[in-house]
Amino acid sequence: DDLPAEDILRFPRGPAAGDCLHAAFETAEFTDPATWDRAIESALAAHPQRVPGLNAAEAQPRLAAMLRRCLADVLATELPDGIVLGGIGRERRIAELGFHLPVSQLDAKALAACLARHGVALPALHFARLAGYLKGYVDLVFQHGERFYVLDWKSNHLGHQPEDYGPAPLADAMLEHAYTLQALIYSLALHRHLARCLPGYDPARHFGGALYLYVRAMGEGL
Repeated sequence: DDLPAEDILRFPRGPAAGDCLHAAFETAEFTDPATWDRAIESALAAHPQRVPGLNAAEAQPRLAAMLRRCLADVLATELPDGIVLGGIGRERRIAELGFHLPVSQLDAKALAACLARHGVALPALHFARLAGYLKGYVDLVFQHGERFYVLDWKSNHLGHQPEDYGPAPLADAMLEHAYTLQALIYSLALHRHLARCLPGYDPARHFGGALYLYVRAMGEGL
């Protein structure tokens, strides 16, 4: 193929690769590229990756180059509302925001029916009735202007061509993995966090929404 050696589409796939990508974005200072190499080194040390045909010493610089290019491409991309993550300093970001949401007799069929009435498509849900708390972590919460946003890094590999990351394939991936439901849960967690912590909180004014970034689709090759 004609992909550059450092293209993130060449990066390994699977849960461990996803953890590595997440770790790089979590620890890098978006506004300071001088911190990126340290963040990449730490991510690869915590989540080692392999490149077929290369030993560890040969693979490490190749993997680091892929991650650095990915960071540069993603952080320079203009997102909705004019957001450029490379301009969002650490004082306006919270990585891995933890939350606990109380649930009382949460039923899969009732939840699916409720969301369907609001036009939210979901795959078939199969879980026993829940009572207690939903616990989770939001990849990133950040502020842009007056608004606060949920952001989730997605490392899913959908293909090597631009059309593999078009609106229809992305919609299919969001549905297949119930990411839309995840986004709603994260949005609710942020909404409640802001209601407690932000004086004069008004959702219409302060809540920006949820962004799901498929980072393999944000390079120059696509």
